[in-house]
Amino acid sequence: LRPVAPFTSRLVVKPFDLDGLHLEPGVLLTPFIWLVHRRADVYPEPSAFQPERFVGRQPDTYAWIPFGGGLRKCLGGPFALLEMRTVLRTMLEQLRFVPTADADEPLGRRNVTIVPGRGATVVLERR
Repeated sequence: LRPVAPFTSRLVVKPFDLDGLHLEPGVLLTPFIWLVHRRADVYPEPSAFQPERFVGRQPDTYAWIPFGGGLRKCLGGPFALLEMRTVLRTMLEQLRFVPTADADEPLGRRNVTIVPGRGATVVLERR
């Protein structure tokens, strides 16, 4: 729901056509990752936290881009996903996560990245 970087930028270096639009070198393209992840035609109820959307299927290359894309895609992306799967699997097997507030976590910023506004505080209980 909340990519760390809400957008990325790429500079056009060779002329090309994009969906009927001709782009020349020097044009700056800025894909807004935040909006791509909220496309209702791709993700029904796009603002709902539904991680099961990805169970048993690989997300579309151009519809889920949390680490950017193309040649400048984050090199640490695959490792970050592996690390998150391992840590979360272990934690979910042993702990129960209880939110500390009923309201959605507000957004915060740290430099150019988006972060949880209250630090994503939870209470952990042993299972």
